[in-house]
Amino acid sequence: MGTPYLNPEKYRFVRALRPFSYSVALITCGLGVTLSFVRDHGDPLRGFLVVLAGLLLQAASNLANDHADLALWKNRTGGMAELAVSRIRFNFLIAGLLTLLASLMGIYLVIDVGWRLLAFGAAGIVAGYFYTGEPIHYKSHGLGVPAVFLLTGVLMVSGAYYAVSAEWSYQVVLISLPVSLLASALLLANELRDYLDDKSNKIGTLTVKIGFNNSKALYTLCLLLTYPISFYLFIIGAIQNPLLLLLSLVFVWQPLRLLMCEAGDVQLVQLPPLTGRYFVVFGIGYIFSVV
Repeated sequence: MGTPYLNPEKYRFVRALRPFSYSVALITCGLGVTLSFVRDHGDPLRGFLVVLAGLLLQAASNLANDHADLALWKNRTGGMAELAVSRIRFNFLIAGLLTLLASLMGIYLVIDVGWRLLAFGAAGIVAGYFYTGEPIHYKSHGLGVPAVFLLTGVLMVSGAYYAVSAEWSYQVVLISLPVSLLASALLLANELRDYLDDKSNKIGTLTVKIGFNNSKALYTLCLLLTYPISFYLFIIGAIQNPLLLLLSLVFVWQPLRLLMCEAGDVQLVQLPPLTGRYFVVFGIGYIFSVV
């Protein structure tokens, strides 16, 4: 029937949506949109569509995330296997529909802003597919975390800014770095929680490849580097008030405290939602710091 680490409940639609992860799309797209208004290039309709499309693509990415797990179930028999396969396929179908809807919004924005925006949208869609899709499937090659940093972080912020303002800014890329690190930390939180499952099923996430303890160190680095980078951005005038980030320090210790857990500890199930909550608090303060 399967290993004790395989459970079709993880593919349940609501769970597969991973609600805590929507902080990524809200903060990254929200930051790019806010920067466009701060620099007097804002457009309300464009801003709304960018955030909505970002949320839809986040949902699609979450639902498609488990598609590669079909290989783990295809040779299994029984009710659990049938339930898991049906849920994975249903989630992947909904992911495709959400991607289509976000693409339609993207087409409108491309027509309104210019064809260069198409490169951002195409990169996001292709990268989202190859996260678990063949032949690249970079999640299984330990490349999920750097991909999230670049695509869900840097690309989302700078792409949102460009979609609203029709301008490219290298300073916006720099401003995106703290939230890009936190997007990576959120994925690492999931990998740390699922370490034994992924290792048992030979899913080559970054945490499986570098080891549980090394991944905990990288997770800590992603969380704590946000503060010195933000201070540097303040020094060069990219953000205005880093003191607004101090509130987030109240929330950072809770996920860090969970790092004392060993692999497979049931308490690690709280690591992704606590990381997501910290991301929201830091992200809101960070957005206000650029105003």
